[in-house]
Order: sequence, then C-alpha cells, then structure tokens
Amino acid sequence: MEKLISVAVMRDSDAAEIASGTDSKILMYRAGLGIFRSFDWHGRIDIVTGSGNNAGDGYVLALLLHRHGIPCRIVRTSEKCSPDGSYFFTKCQERGIPVTAEADFSGTDQIVDCLLGTGFRGELRPNLRQVVEQINQSAAAVLSVDINSGMNGDTGTGFCVQSDRTVSVGCLKYGHLLGMAQGKIRSLYNYDIGIPCKGSYLPLFTADDRTPENWDFTPEDTFPQILDSFHIPAGTPAQRMQKLAEALREKICFCSASEAGEIPYTAL
Repeated sequence: MEKLISVAVMRDSDAAEIASGTDSKILMYRAGLGIFRSFDWHGRIDIVTGSGNNAGDGYVLALLLHRHGIPCRIVRTSEKCSPDGSYFFTKCQERGIPVTAEADFSGTDQIVDCLLGTGFRGELRPNLRQVVEQINQSAAAVLSVDINSGMNGDTGTGFCVQSDRTVSVGCLKYGHLLGMAQGKIRSLYNYDIGIPCKGSYLPLFTADDRTPENWDFTPEDTFPQILDSFHIPAGTPAQRMQKLAEALREKICFCSASEAGEIPYTAL
C-alpha cells in the first residue's frame, strides 16, 4: 500500500530511523541511487545544489554518474552543506568532478534540481529565485530531487522549479499531488529508501474506498481551490485527495532503492 504523508511526518520518520541506528549516509546514498535509476541520462548534465541534504543527494548522484562513465557538472549555489552532504561533496572533489558557481544553462541538456527540500516555506531569496528562473527558462529537461525547489511540500504552492520529473524520497507528500494538479510536475517517481512511516498517513490506490479516521491533515485555504480547479468532486479532504491521486495515477511511479546489488556508499 502506498502512503501519502505530511512534511512533518516525513521529517519525524527520517529522524526516528536514524535514531534507531541506520547510518544517515546510507539513506542519502539510497536517495541518490533512486535518482540515478529514474532518468535516461545523456548529454550535458548540470546538478544544481543548495546547502541542505538535497544537495547531498545530488552529490551522490554525481558520484554514481561518474562511476558509470557519464560526465556531469556540479553547479554549487552555496558553500554551506550538511555534514553528510559535505562527506559526499569531498568525494566529488577527489574524483575530479567539475564544480562551478556559475548558473549558465545555455548548453545544458539535463538539469538536476537539488536546491531546496520539502521543508522550505515562504518566499525564495533573490539569488535563489534567479537560479530557479534560469532553470525554468532553459531548454533542458529538468529533474527535481524530492520536491521542486520553492514548492511548499504540503500545499504544492509557491514560485518554484517546473520539472519534467520529480523524484520523491521516502513517501509522497501532499504537495507533490497538489503541485501536479497545478501543472508544476509533469511526472512523479517515489523511491522507498527504507524509512518506516512514523505518523498518520493517507493510503493511496487501494480497493477500499474508506479513508482513515485519524488522518490529521488540515487543509490550508488554497487546498479547496486547487482541487476545484482540477474538477475533483466534493467530499472530505481525505476523499478528495484520494480522488486526485487516482486522476494522476498514470503519471506516478513507485520504486524501491536499496543497497542490494550495489556498491556500499564508502566505495563511491
């Protein structure tokens, strides 16, 4: 059964899995592996990174591309990085993967958006908004990691990267479906990287029409308007979200990424 959750539940689930003893670098590696498996890589590839764990996922992707003989370039918008991200960025430097601070996508064939994650709220800072604008104006195919940078993870709203594909990590979040309804995501992959859900969730694509009584999602003011614009019939928020998922089902793919059959992250 597939699950739809809030950003807060995903954050708590991630923290609980790490607290239980799972190495956070393994989870980042699995996320990068899922991203690597989700696209037909070719041409000039630019991986655009910010300062958080999304950047770390991008650095893992760069290492996997490099290992498979596929050239890429890292476009780094911040010198800051999470501890796990710094670990993988150092490996990128050791492997001689090109790094630049210039966001010029005029000759780029594929852009990987690793600027911001699901925890983003509010308005983009001017420098990041400029990068998002450059991505959207480019002719390149765009893949967003976990969520489109600038998008609210619970509502799908906000000025953000427009993606040809978004690769969600862990479980789908409300914002993914609502963002698709607004035309900001053309196709959606979700990769299960081994993080059990610790909190309430909405089951998707089940034969049972009932919705969980303890689903705690309180829709924001934008929620009904988005669903109305997508012609989702009336009902409870949970019922309407399930109907939205069914309407988008052909554009959503569920996969699992694990270290089975792959090299350990330490060997990247």
